[in-house]
Amino acid sequence: MEKTGTSINKLKTINLLLLPGLIGIILSLLRSQMGMTWAIVIIPFLLILLVQTIKEPITLFFFIFTLNYFVMGISRYVDISGISFLMDTLMASTLVLIFIHTALLRNIEWSYAINILTIGCFIWMLYCLAEIYNPSGVVKAWVLSRGLAINGIVIALIVALLFNKYKYVKHILFTLAIFTLLACAKAFMQRSLGFDYAEARWLNNGGYLTHLIHSGTRYFSFFTDASNFGSNMGCAGVIFFITACYFKNSFLKCFYFIVSLLSIYAMFLSGTRGAMVVPLAGLALFAIVSKNYKILTISGFALLVIYVFFAFTTIGEGNQQIRRMRTAFRPTEDASFNVRKENQKILAAHLKDKPFGEGLGLSGGENKDISIRLTTMIPNDSWYVKIWVETGIIGLILYLAIHFLVIVKGCWILMFKVKNKELKGVLSGFLCGIFGMFISAYGNPFWGQFPTAIIAYTGLALVLKGEYFDKEIERLKEKNKTYGTISLNGK
Repeated sequence: MEKTGTSINKLKTINLLLLPGLIGIILSLLRSQMGMTWAIVIIPFLLILLVQTIKEPITLFFFIFTLNYFVMGISRYVDISGISFLMDTLMASTLVLIFIHTALLRNIEWSYAINILTIGCFIWMLYCLAEIYNPSGVVKAWVLSRGLAINGIVIALIVALLFNKYKYVKHILFTLAIFTLLACAKAFMQRSLGFDYAEARWLNNGGYLTHLIHSGTRYFSFFTDASNFGSNMGCAGVIFFITACYFKNSFLKCFYFIVSLLSIYAMFLSGTRGAMVVPLAGLALFAIVSKNYKILTISGFALLVIYVFFAFTTIGEGNQQIRRMRTAFRPTEDASFNVRKENQKILAAHLKDKPFGEGLGLSGGENKDISIRLTTMIPNDSWYVKIWVETGIIGLILYLAIHFLVIVKGCWILMFKVKNKELKGVLSGFLCGIFGMFISAYGNPFWGQFPTAIIAYTGLALVLKGEYFDKEIERLKEKNKTYGTISLNGK
């Protein structure tokens, strides 16, 4: 009776709040004040989000994850200044909420904050902070490159501390699947209906140089560019294919298989040759992680067939996407590949006496407005070339060592610590997909762009917490067995 009374009181409160809102909407519509109408509609949702966020900080992370996926697409239609600052503020707010919950409610277990990813990212952050003393550095460039230094450690901490239930892992997986479908749908629309006014404007402002080329149109959905889009779709294809193989739920198994297939097709629409590496590298790692000779044999055979198809046949040459992807298997015949190699030789000569690099934010044509020098006159055609130029050979070795150690530790956890098959499938999907993107980043500088970085570090942090989730699943199973026995005895 008490619960019923509480529910009735809640309904009365909601109705009292809705009434003035509806009156406000009607009055603002009658006066043609659309700004006021939208404010009245949106403000209640923002208030609900705020209350829910204070109660459960993980809500804010899901909001960040959502905004991170769509923000670059939105920026083509709406002038959003200070995107990086907005994301930094939201992540800092999440950390503040975590500290508040720790101090007042003591419901955050900080022991999970210590793992190889957070330690590695912390060391990398310190190295990047020390780059301010680089003699050839520029303070403004260093400040604008803060994301390179702090994003990894912040995301790794937030995920390690807030994802304390396996259900949250499934939620983030399903959320990513929905976002992937939307990204695929946008690319299909671009191909079938053409580019809209905002996309055409972006192409006219210089995007056409790399997207409307002689080998065909490269579609980019609502991502920063086709390279970023293609690599993310390749990653999604791996994540959802492996996940589908392990799920028992028939609906989700079929759903994730469909998402995987559409993702791979969208990857081809991007025309990004480097994206081909993502599913190939992901499949190769999965063959090892699975510890299954049958999967190892099938995966090895599949890789061989794919390589032979693209490298030694002309099948499907009439299709522009297949034709363009095929050039990735014949790099020496590709003019752009040869230009990249020449650029790297020039940079190597320039950096010979700079073991700590040129300085953060001082590479690639996008930074010419900060400082015009050799390193900002040569485009960043690789994420690792960017790391090498800005932080030197020492920084590059440190960066690669940290990430490869994290991946190796993730493999070890999945191979020897995680027993639950569904959990192993989900986490293997994340690790293999992210590994594929990490390898692909050699040919494209997309790793630090929206939405890649947050997706990648979220996935890695979840994999490293695999043993925790496995124990949680086992505890729930034991609890269900116990209650089941009590129930039977009661009868």
